[in-house]
Amino acid sequence: MFESERAGMTKLYEELVAVERDAGLPFAFVWRGRRYEVRDVIGRWRIEGRWWEDGRDREYWRVEAKGGAVIDLYEDRRAGRWHLERLWD
Repeated sequence: MFESERAGMTKLYEELVAVERDAGLPFAFVWRGRRYEVRDVIGRWRIEGRWWEDGRDREYWRVEAKGGAVIDLYEDRRAGRWHLERLWD
């Protein structure tokens, strides 16, 4: 369990974001017209669905932005798009 899971509530967004990567790691993202820099990558995991189901292929990143916000981003690897899924309180 991640530390932030024990600490608070979350809000789901499922909104598209633009992510900047360096050496494969997200180092900044743009959400609702504002750019956020990533201070730390807290966790990373992948979810893949079976082809006969929904075929989901997502790579998740839990990041801490400068300023302290903890955010779950994911890349929809099938569509080639990034989403901000969750913001931790």
